[in-house]
Amino acid sequence: MKNNIYFSNKENFEKIKMNFRANWASKIHFLADFDRTLTKAYIDWMHTPALIWVLREKNILWDKVTIKEKELYSKYRPQEENPNIEINKKKEILHNWWKETFELLIENWLTKNHIKQTIDSWRLIFREWINDFLYITNKYKIPVVIISATAFWIYSLDEYFKKYSKNYNNVKFIWNILKWDNNWKMIWYKEPIIHSFNKDETLVEDFPEIYNKIKNRKNIILLWDSLWDHHMSDWFDYENILKIWFLNEKEDKLMNEYLERYDVVITRDSDMSFINEFLNNILT
Repeated sequence: MKNNIYFSNKENFEKIKMNFRANWASKIHFLADFDRTLTKAYIDWMHTPALIWVLREKNILWDKVTIKEKELYSKYRPQEENPNIEINKKKEILHNWWKETFELLIENWLTKNHIKQTIDSWRLIFREWINDFLYITNKYKIPVVIISATAFWIYSLDEYFKKYSKNYNNVKFIWNILKWDNNWKMIWYKEPIIHSFNKDETLVEDFPEIYNKIKNRKNIILLWDSLWDHHMSDWFDYENILKIWFLNEKEDKLMNEYLERYDVVITRDSDMSFINEFLNNILT
């Protein structure tokens, strides 16, 4: 085993693996984050930015939007990271942040062309061996449901996957729903807003096409990176669950806390090979 793979309990992991193998592919679905989970956390030693960061820092709209966006970031980001603020309050904080951001973008005529410019400036790289991961899950018709708040419009991730020829039929996206007029200008957003503190499987029920594909697949594999996403499946009726988390930074500080919450922790901004090996082991 690679020296960047850590188990909270190796014996328990082997039991989970046996349970997954016994039920084979028909009961499995993945629930995954996108950026810094399916994509690398660092490029050329630089932390990969969120899509909204690119829109703001590249000044793709105009100066007053950039200035206001930076004001929102300065106001809300410290609250988001404050460990002394309890989770329900943080949910309120993140909701307000996204709500004000959406309203700012509507007011200032965000269009799909601006999003395309943002994507073209977006420095993201898929993790190595993700082609194998997508091939295996597509071959065995295993749904991969990606819930993303960072890439917060359906057009963006869809375009990103098409750009890299990774738009497989088994990959489904859940994100904030926006509405556009005939000129592709943003005019509306749907509540409740998805953000990094409320991404759990209860949201899937709001997407019936996806929910109907996974509701009877009660063996869940979670792929995530954030410490706050450990409640992702609390409200889903599962039989077996495997929690695989990428710990991309502050390993010495965060390792114990990650191992308390997750079954497998992958460090060093590593590739998808562990997940691929797991799938090959239980499916062949």
